[in-house]
This record gives sequence, C-alpha cells and structure tokens, in this order.
Amino acid sequence: MEIKETLLLPVEATKKVIRVTKALFAPKATEIWWDRGIRRELRYRGKHVIKADICIGCGMCARACPVNCIEMVPTGLKKPRAVPRVRANECMFCGFCEDACPTKPEKAIKLTNEYRMFVEPGTWDKLTEFIFEPENLEEALKKAKKMEELLEKKKQEALKKKQAQKKEESKGEEK
Repeated sequence: MEIKETLLLPVEATKKVIRVTKALFAPKATEIWWDRGIRRELRYRGKHVIKADICIGCGMCARACPVNCIEMVPTGLKKPRAVPRVRANECMFCGFCEDACPTKPEKAIKLTNEYRMFVEPGTWDKLTEFIFEPENLEEALKKAKKMEELLEKKKQEALKKKQAQKKEESKGEEK
C-alpha cells in the first residue's frame, strides 16, 4: 500500500500546482465588473426602481413582501394614498413586490439588473440608512394634487348643473 501512495504523491502535487496556477490568473472576486458588461442570469433581480408617477398606492407590494422590508409612506392625497419605500438591508430581492404590483403595462416597483448598491465603504450603520425611495416623488405628488383639484372642480360644476336643472324642473312643474 505504501508503494501506491508514494507513486500517487507526485500526481497529487502536480494537481495542486496546476490548481494554484489557475487561481493566480483567474479574475479576483473583488474586482470591479460592472464596466465590463458581464452577463447576469436571466432571472437576476437587483436594485429597486420605484416610479411614483405610476404608483396607485394600493400597498400590494408591501403585503406581498415576505420579510416586511417595504413600508408605505402616506402622501396626504387620495391617489396615491401612499408610496412604497424599500429598506435594502432587510430585502432579500425575491421580486414578489414586482409580481404583486397591479399597474399595467409598466410596473410601479421594478427590480433592475443593476447590482451596484454600495453606499460607502463602511459599517452596518451605513447599510441601515440605504433605502430605495420613489423617483420624482415631488413632481408626481404635484401632478396628482393638480389632478385632484381638477376632479374636484369638475364635480362642483356637475353638482351646480344638477342643481340648476332641478330648479328649472321645479319651475316647470309650478307653471
């Protein structure tokens, strides 16, 4: 048995030398890759993009989240009543929020292929501060507020018309 082991020793040593040599020339795991255009998996889910102008504030994304990392932030408007905010340090990037979003044809919350989500080299405190906020929230809220005002004006005009018609009808019945 010892002869067999002594004969295998140079073979094993050669295998190890080859493995180490390959590792020397292989790309490092910490190397920056995003500028090289690497191919990701088809179902890869990365950074969240939340579009406030499309969001209807239904909260389906928050209900579908298995780790409860999505909170609905109230807007003070009728539509959207609230918009989602995702805490990145708790998210497991499963994509259930995107699947649950009822807006069509485009989703209000979407996971992109972008994976550069570092804040700063640092501590857990920096990661806990990292939150995916809705894009163009102020503009979307202004637009929604204008729409609410227009709808309110139209309702008031329609109500005035109805009242005027009722007055005309009541005058016609009196004669």
